[in-house]
Amino acid sequence: MKNFPNPLDRGPVWGSFTVYPARFGVTRYRLVVFPPVLGAGQRRMLRLWRAWPLWGAGLWLVLQVAGALAGMSETALIGGSMLVIATGALTFALSDETRCQVRTMWAVSMAGYRHDDVDRRYSLLRALARTLDRADMDLEDGRISPAEHEARWWLVYDTVADAPSPDARPVTRVASDA
Repeated sequence: MKNFPNPLDRGPVWGSFTVYPARFGVTRYRLVVFPPVLGAGQRRMLRLWRAWPLWGAGLWLVLQVAGALAGMSETALIGGSMLVIATGALTFALSDETRCQVRTMWAVSMAGYRHDDVDRRYSLLRALARTLDRADMDLEDGRISPAEHEARWWLVYDTVADAPSPDARPVTRVASDA
C-alpha cells in the first residue's frame, strides 16, 4: 500500500512567505513564522485553521449545491451554514494557543513610489525569508544539523517579534507652556 503525503504537510515547516500582486502596481508581501517548538500535529491543525476561510467556503458551496439538487435548499442553507461555522469553531478550538504564537510580518509596496520605512521593512522581510529558505536547503543537503536549523528558525522568529509594526507612529511630545 502506497503512503500518500498529507496535504497539510506541504510547504516549509517554519511557515510561509507569500507575495500578493494587487491592482494599480501594489504588491503585498507576508512572512508567517510558526514557533519552532511545534509538533507535526500542531502544525497541521494550525495550517487547517489558517486555511479555514477557503475550505469553509468550498464546503458551504458544495452543501448548497447538494441541497438544491435534493430539493432542500432552505435546509441546506441553514444546516450548511451551521456546519461550516461549527467546523470553523472546532479548528479554532483545536489550534489552541498556537494561533497566538504565530508571528507575521508584512510590507506593501507601490510601483513608482519610494518610502524609506517601507523599503527597509521589505528588505528585512526578504532577508528573513531567504534566511529560512537557506536553512531549509542547508538542512536538506546535510550542511547543517537539525539543531542549527532550529537555531536559525528561532533567530528569525525572534526578529519578526521585535520588528516594529508598520502602523507604529513615532510618539511626539508637545511641550506645554505651563
